[in-house]
Amino acid sequence: MGAKVGGGKGGAMGDINVTPLVDVVLVLLIIFMVVTPMLSSGVDVKLPDAAETSQAQDNGQHIVISVAKDPLGGDEAAVYIDTRMISMDTVVDEVNIEYQKDPSRAILIKADSGLRYKQVRAVMDTLAEGGMTTILLAAEKIKEGGE
Repeated sequence: MGAKVGGGKGGAMGDINVTPLVDVVLVLLIIFMVVTPMLSSGVDVKLPDAAETSQAQDNGQHIVISVAKDPLGGDEAAVYIDTRMISMDTVVDEVNIEYQKDPSRAILIKADSGLRYKQVRAVMDTLAEGGMTTILLAAEKIKEGGE
């Protein structure tokens, strides 16, 4: 296991025992595999496809506004900041509260691909009326080869 001390030939053993190293690396790998999907923020929505996108990771650095189908089946879209459902009347106030925590954060809108454009546009118009005009829109890049 470690080093042989005393009697016998050769003195201390020069081999390194890598078993503890492998154990630690495997535990770290499992931790990263479990934690990585939890890093994206907001409500999970199916994003629309886009041919041209600029890649940016969502690791919690944005104020995420998710626009999803109404869970009750109505015509209105459900609006979330991170994972809290909010009303359209309070979107600007809620975003301002998030800005006060960290003013360098950008607004990222993640809209469900099954929504109509006017439902997403209503959220964007509400933000623009509140003076928030720099907005990022999330989309999935269309994979090469038509997959």
